[in-house]
Amino acid sequence: MLFLIRSVNCAFALRVRFQQEPDCSKRKHTALPKLNDLDLDKICFESDSMQVLSLSRNDRKVEFPLTQAPINFAVLRSDGSLSNRWGVKLSGKGDAYVYCRDVQGAEKVSLHASGRQHISITSELAARIGSHSRFGPEWMEPEFEHEAIATFRLVFPPWGGGMRAQPLKRFKDELWVVGHRENLVVVCFFIIDSAKRMRGRLPHFVLGQLPLRPGKTLHIIAWKEPQNDLMERIRSVFPQVSPTLAEMKLREDDYSLCLQGYQGPNSAFMVTIPVHYTPPSKTT
Repeated sequence: MLFLIRSVNCAFALRVRFQQEPDCSKRKHTALPKLNDLDLDKICFESDSMQVLSLSRNDRKVEFPLTQAPINFAVLRSDGSLSNRWGVKLSGKGDAYVYCRDVQGAEKVSLHASGRQHISITSELAARIGSHSRFGPEWMEPEFEHEAIATFRLVFPPWGGGMRAQPLKRFKDELWVVGHRENLVVVCFFIIDSAKRMRGRLPHFVLGQLPLRPGKTLHIIAWKEPQNDLMERIRSVFPQVSPTLAEMKLREDDYSLCLQGYQGPNSAFMVTIPVHYTPPSKTT
């Protein structure tokens, strides 16, 4: 599978809002069900609830929110397929990295302690896909007082690219966010004051709360959203993408197209979709 990375402007509205407020309660941990013990046919892919499954080879007890990196996750769709697999790791110097685990050298989101944030790929992959730069969107860590602003979000459409979930033995120590046949799954990354907590009104699931640097915590939160006009917005950017694909001289095949853009002045997003590319016919 080859990722084709293109920065586009197709921001879309999300209905979920989070507030940060003083954390006056003790943090509670709840054990996750182990995927090995569940029948996939019995999983309910509901639109108004959140469920996360745990897969661990060593049968260790998994509790959430996770407070140590790395955190590995994917979205399990109602047709039994998995989204692309992602990971979160910390540098030990206050930086956090969100990266694709399926393709070597593919997207890495860098959330630096300096406040600078960006999406990048390796120089080798940039050359392979014909990109003039290995860097995508760049922005600064958002500042806010009440309504929390996600510095970055991954959007998983129900028709997005990925792979079949079987066999289970191919995966280890991973969280699977249960999706829905119609709604998006959105995984957001918030950097907030460690003395405060996040509060949201709609069903959501806190995958992790990672101590990032003194006074700051990285919250990783998943929820579901209606698609609204996302499909139309993505289709509207195809005219921007098609000429560059032709320049890459790709053969006819199935690819994963990674679209990146800005949700706001200091908030970026990424969505990966499957595409079948057919080279333009040569005219004489």
